[in-house]
Amino acid sequence: MTPAPSARDLPALSVRDLTVTFKGRGGTETTAVEGLSFDLAPGEVLGLVGESGSGKSTVGLAAMGLHDPARTRVSGSVLIGGEEVVGAPESAVRALRGSRIAMVFQDALAALSPFHTVGAQLAEAYRAHAPAGAGAVVSAGRRRADAREKALAMLERVGIPAARARDYPHQFSGGMRQRVMIAMALMNRPDVLIADEPTTALDARVQRQVLELLVELREESGTAVLLVTHDVGVVAGTCDRMLVMRGGRGLEEGPTRKLLTAAAHPYTRALIGAAPTLNTVPGTRLPTVDDPVPVAAAGGGLPGGAGRQEAAAPARPLAEVVDLHVEFGGRRGLLRRGRGPVRAVRGVSLRIGPGETLGLVGESGSGKSTTARVLAGLQRPTSGDVRFDGRDITRAAADTRLRRELSRDVQLVFQDPYASLNPRRTVEEIVTTPLRVHTGLDKGERRARAAELLEQVGLGAAHLHRYPHEFSGGQRQRIGIARALALRPRLVIADEPVSALDVSVQAQVLNLLMDLRAELGLSLLFVSHDLAVVRHFCDRVAVMRAGSVVESGARDEVFDDPKAPYTRELLAATM
Repeated sequence: MTPAPSARDLPALSVRDLTVTFKGRGGTETTAVEGLSFDLAPGEVLGLVGESGSGKSTVGLAAMGLHDPARTRVSGSVLIGGEEVVGAPESAVRALRGSRIAMVFQDALAALSPFHTVGAQLAEAYRAHAPAGAGAVVSAGRRRADAREKALAMLERVGIPAARARDYPHQFSGGMRQRVMIAMALMNRPDVLIADEPTTALDARVQRQVLELLVELREESGTAVLLVTHDVGVVAGTCDRMLVMRGGRGLEEGPTRKLLTAAAHPYTRALIGAAPTLNTVPGTRLPTVDDPVPVAAAGGGLPGGAGRQEAAAPARPLAEVVDLHVEFGGRRGLLRRGRGPVRAVRGVSLRIGPGETLGLVGESGSGKSTTARVLAGLQRPTSGDVRFDGRDITRAAADTRLRRELSRDVQLVFQDPYASLNPRRTVEEIVTTPLRVHTGLDKGERRARAAELLEQVGLGAAHLHRYPHEFSGGQRQRIGIARALALRPRLVIADEPVSALDVSVQAQVLNLLMDLRAELGLSLLFVSHDLAVVRHFCDRVAVMRAGSVVESGARDEVFDDPKAPYTRELLAATM
């Protein structure tokens, strides 16, 4: 008689014929995942790769048992160390969450409570699932102390000083909030960790730290990691195997190195080729899934960036900031000492010429987004000068008329597509708002322009009457880009515009921006943590750290011969 397999012999996560169907209004149904099967061994890192809408995040939610049974039908099997999730009582699934399986969600701000300190939230995550003690009565005070100690240690492990345990989520940058989420998921050393886009929008240095942390956890405790991502570069440097999804189905699975070098499926090959690297020729048109052959960008067949850098610097820049300082005032609480002002930007000077793209690079909290908001007239500077086309716009944030006039020529693409789109408005209303405010186009003309813009960013006229919640995160960002381009502005300030997009959609958007830049003479301030994208897309680069510019210059100078140690560190961390 064959003995039953022990827990050590079982996969950490086993998925068989998983199908997830969402129930819509009027009895409509949408199948998000269909017939998916795979195993995840203890200590293994599996990359689940796919574009927005491929179903990859739905797989993670199904493994956690987080789908609403009233609106979702889940069939097949999901075993966590041999314990079934599909069809199990909620109490049984709840017991698995946090202790046996945990998840890092993509949107850290939405997942963290704004009313509790991060230290308290980590400690509560530990107390909720940690055993009370073996054979001994442990006092509530001792348990609280243990939980606090572990919370502080875990914060340090993910690169956050323990002293910040008393801070609230809104006091952290986006990258630091994501690290808090990872720390919370790791509090009880789960057998399976599902990481849903855990490094999206993080700079290269922090991204590498986070991924190395996941690998260390795997090596120390045998935790299996299901890494859900659209970033092929993340998979290449982290995962043992990868599974490619499209349209809810698994297309191809195998060892990471094999798939990256000799993928059998055309879609996998196109997905890999669409991501720019530090070796991609700058300014060339990126291949997409539908057009897998790269071609030269507009401009005589030369790489757009290479030819553009030869042009002489204009006598007068289109946009300029000089000796910019921005401070956020400290506050004094009833029971706490007052904090001094936070110096977010310290003496920054930048200039952007007509038709030029300046890449602003830096880690979370470096001040790059604050600098961009000042140039857009959304943030009042403490001191310094801000000019657009020779006009002083330093007071734009406080002058409604000046800000309105500036907004016709300067538009933004925000980093967070969840927060930047009004959930109560249709896509048509969102995209046509600038047209309604600044042009004399009638409703039909505005709708036609909106449909054209959606086509340009990879959507279509059929999406005009839908609402933001009906789209994936990447699709929402595309809607934001369409809105920013509606007026054909002279300067677009793009704050991490492609960080949440799939690589093929990222390629489409970058190609679109290159086309618009060539056709309209569009200038861009391109804020990004992705050095490969910046090298491919930008003419000049400025690197920020702790509120200051540590290095700036022509793209090739900065990337080929960096002077600042921090720039060299960022380049070394780029995957």
